[in-house]
Amino acid sequence: MSSLTTADKVAMYVGGSFVLLGTVGIGFVEILLGSPHPVSGEGQIVHEALVPLEIRSYIILLGLLIWGVSAIYKVATGERVLGTAQSDTSTGQAE
Repeated sequence: MSSLTTADKVAMYVGGSFVLLGTVGIGFVEILLGSPHPVSGEGQIVHEALVPLEIRSYIILLGLLIWGVSAIYKVATGERVLGTAQSDTSTGQAE
């Protein structure tokens, strides 16, 4: 983890924050402040979300998009990916 650049850390923290906000944060708010789920006359459960599901989905997708763009950038630039079996020396270099 010591070889992470500032851009890596920003992508990790910002992307992770959006994903956690969309899943855990808004879910916790829905549990605490959300409306009950009344049953309609036909027996269907009516779900009225405090935070619209589209907004919640867009927040989660934004976090995943930031992670994806960061990963694509690392692959495109050929940076060493942490946790892989790549060696630190190129072929032909003496160790």
